[in-house]
Amino acid sequence: MKKDLEKVKKTKRLKYIWPVILIVLIVFMSALVLIGRRPRYYAPLRLNDKNLISPYLTGQILPTVYNNSQLGKPFELVITQDGLNDIVARLPQPISLHNLNLTDPQVVLSPMQITLMATVKIKPLNPILTIELNPYINQHGLLNLCVNRVMLGSADITTIAISIGNKAYSNWLYSTGTDPNNIAAQICRSLLNYEPFEPTFEVGDTTLRITKFDTVAKKITVLLTPVPD
Repeated sequence: MKKDLEKVKKTKRLKYIWPVILIVLIVFMSALVLIGRRPRYYAPLRLNDKNLISPYLTGQILPTVYNNSQLGKPFELVITQDGLNDIVARLPQPISLHNLNLTDPQVVLSPMQITLMATVKIKPLNPILTIELNPYINQHGLLNLCVNRVMLGSADITTIAISIGNKAYSNWLYSTGTDPNNIAAQICRSLLNYEPFEPTFEVGDTTLRITKFDTVAKKITVLLTPVPD
């Protein structure tokens, strides 16, 4: 009789355990499917001469910025999606990002949005990491890069990614002794915490300021204005 009661209890426990196990398996498999899904517009540029400096950077962007900066008046810099991908495809790879190795980067430009994409080297899936930015110049003339969403495959990992990013940023400051006012640190805070920053940089003896930033399909137009001494 006692053995029969124990058998009944065990049967009841299994009755409740199996649905839980089934749910966990379904969730796990669904997560794998989402993470492994490849965005249809991910098609990174393949180059035979990727070890060479980008001719788009040296032949168009740098001369345009340097020559116009000498004139002492505002000028526009137009950056195409194809040209930008020629630059990023030549970056040293893998790109290390908080213990993750990324390869095959790609940039997609669309109205009001810049999408950064790369392959995360985690076998066997090698999922695609997607970061959507909505950069803009605010009413005070400050640039905010604004991470709108972070995806791994088709899974939204924005909250997790920003939390990990903030921890990595703090560790980076601590381990390197980097000044928090350094432009790289300001860019990190803008990406992670929506903190705007002064969009200025030096070209020779001239300081240029980004006063307009417009992103449309396959093109970015930047208005650069010399800052008076």
